[in-house]
Amino acid sequence: MTISNLEQFGDQFRTLLEKKPEWPDLLKNGREMLSELVSNPDWFQPILSKLVLDEAFLKSQWQSIDPNDIQIYRNPNKLFSVRAFIWEPNVMYPIHDHGAWGIVGAHINQIRERKFARVDDGSDVNYAEVKQVADATLAPGETTYVLPVNDGIHQMQALNNQTSVTIHVYGAPVRKGFIYYFNPHNNTARRIYSPNVEKKILAIRTLGSIPESWAEDVLKSAVNSSEPEFIQKECQYALAKLRG
Repeated sequence: MTISNLEQFGDQFRTLLEKKPEWPDLLKNGREMLSELVSNPDWFQPILSKLVLDEAFLKSQWQSIDPNDIQIYRNPNKLFSVRAFIWEPNVMYPIHDHGAWGIVGAHINQIRERKFARVDDGSDVNYAEVKQVADATLAPGETTYVLPVNDGIHQMQALNNQTSVTIHVYGAPVRKGFIYYFNPHNNTARRIYSPNVEKKILAIRTLGSIPESWAEDVLKSAVNSSEPEFIQKECQYALAKLRG
């Protein structure tokens, strides 16, 4: 069955995942399905129209880590989600990793993808060395993929002074809450959170820079609370900083 719209894609991709394929088969079949979808120029038009004209649709978008991330489909059983990413020209988006596997298809205009490998030992959460290992230009209909965490570090860039759109299919996350941005110029790794979490993270990091007992008490309380694991870890990093 030819895939010509998002609903058909969602149904067929769900059927694929429910068979629990090994990764090579998932990658091969999933990329073929996504290529069919992104090769069709028509189905995405209503989504762009709603983003501009439908205020309710715009407000229904949850706050994700990336401001250019548009949520367009979520499997009811949380097996996967489909996102559209809009890439502006002349903007160098950060090198970043992913919390889940993903299959990516170019849809509107060309997109450049650079892939990176991490070459440090990962012992320091704020330090990373990455080196470029691939550089490709994708035309509409072509696909690429990422794996979770250090196996999925890449950078996307719109080309030819044109805004580009890519369609991403992501599986269930193996790491929730944040992604890493990497800066190869100073070998830093920075944890990036969604806007609704970022304020709490900034407060935690501030407490880690205040060498007073009350700041340590707040961080200890948060570590022993029911906060998500990634919040507790930020508190642990801040406590370690306080204790030198």
